Amino acid sequence: MISIDIRRNEQKEISSFEISGHAESAEHGQDIVCAAVSVLSQTIVLGLHEVAGVKVPYEINSGFLVSSVPEGLTKEERQKVNLLLETMVIGFKNLATGYAEYIELHDKEV
Repeated sequence: MISIDIRRNEQKEISSFEISGHAESAEHGQDIVCAAVSVLSQTIVLGLHEVAGVKVPYEINSGFLVSSVPEGLTKEERQKVNLLLETMVIGFKNLATGYAEYIELHDKEV
């Protein structure tokens, strides 16, 4: 099971996200659920760095990715970050709807 935890600040903006686990919906290397979650999450991290110009810290290992939004962003940077991260959440919600037996999505204010 893949667990996706989205954490939001008091303004409802995403402050961090963590993805852990494996879907195990198919053999290793042929699991389209794992591949979809991996591609979406890694593309967003790349987008934050290369499109938004915000160097978010992240850690990635097999079946694990965690990233957080740094403090002190300009209003323009935060708007770009919000747009990319909310797009990621839409993608995760879509995947979780289609593959509910393999993905748990938690989206909460902390």
